[in-house]
Amino acid sequence: MGLKKIFAGAVLGLALLGGVTVAQDYPTQPINFVVPFNAGGGTDVTARIVAEEMAKILGQPVLVENRPGAQGIPGTRYGADAKPDGHTILFVLQATMALNPSLYQATNYDPLKDFAPVSQISESPYVIVVHPSLGVKDLQGLIALAKEKPGQVNYASGAAASHLASLLFQKAVGVEMNHIPYSGSGQALTDLLSGRVGVMLSSPVSVLPHIQAGALIPIGITSTERSPSLPDVPTVAESGYSGFKVSGWYGISAPAGTPDAIVEKLNAAVVQAIGTETVRDGLIKAGVEPKSSSPDEFSKLIATEYEQWTVLIEEAGIKPE
Repeated sequence: MGLKKIFAGAVLGLALLGGVTVAQDYPTQPINFVVPFNAGGGTDVTARIVAEEMAKILGQPVLVENRPGAQGIPGTRYGADAKPDGHTILFVLQATMALNPSLYQATNYDPLKDFAPVSQISESPYVIVVHPSLGVKDLQGLIALAKEKPGQVNYASGAAASHLASLLFQKAVGVEMNHIPYSGSGQALTDLLSGRVGVMLSSPVSVLPHIQAGALIPIGITSTERSPSLPDVPTVAESGYSGFKVSGWYGISAPAGTPDAIVEKLNAAVVQAIGTETVRDGLIKAGVEPKSSSPDEFSKLIATEYEQWTVLIEEAGIKPE
């Protein structure tokens, strides 16, 4: 064997050994978990449930840092720019990874290049909720009303994801409703609860307390199976629109360049955390369905969703409102 090959092999061996050593020692300090949205919202609640269990597994605090604003763009950029040593991780979701890059020129990160995907942590269908004053109690009633009064039934959206999901729903059931856009889901929910708008497609985590209080009526779930948090609410598919499905998702990524060994250790911690009864019950109660994945599976999900929603946004000519 030539000296060059021996030297190259030695360098490779040292690199691999170094990666193993780094992973064995990791984490050496508290982990900063960046959530690019406000404290108290659905993303924040989900992140804190998972973070608490990850801290026990990794032996270091996992501290949630909220960096809200501008549809999650600045906070996501902040996570991408962090030192890639595994001590900063980022809460990512359909909106920040698949929608924002296609909708906003201000999105200054590449969802496929600037991150090291760790794991999906949940899948969340939308729940279709109506205000009692609308006078409908099920999906068939809403569809009948929307067909009777085309373009007159107001629906709210506080983010691009819920707007696009609403468009897909209307296309599937053959109705046209009037879009009332809001700058955030909190404002949209406020007007829905007051009856100023009658319909909204929302993540269950945001509306579950209001459903339980009787302030909103759930009439449909957008997954192919019923939600564990709302087992009595039928899916759109079983209500006569076979095959209809649209779901959001949450996950964890690290900055691009984070060593593979550390990504794998983080992934193992996430998978173990989501496998615990405490985390699974907490996520279900919060309105999301627990679901972990390998880094490769999560990477493929992000790429697929980014392509799918980019095409839909272009075809529909959707612009930020």
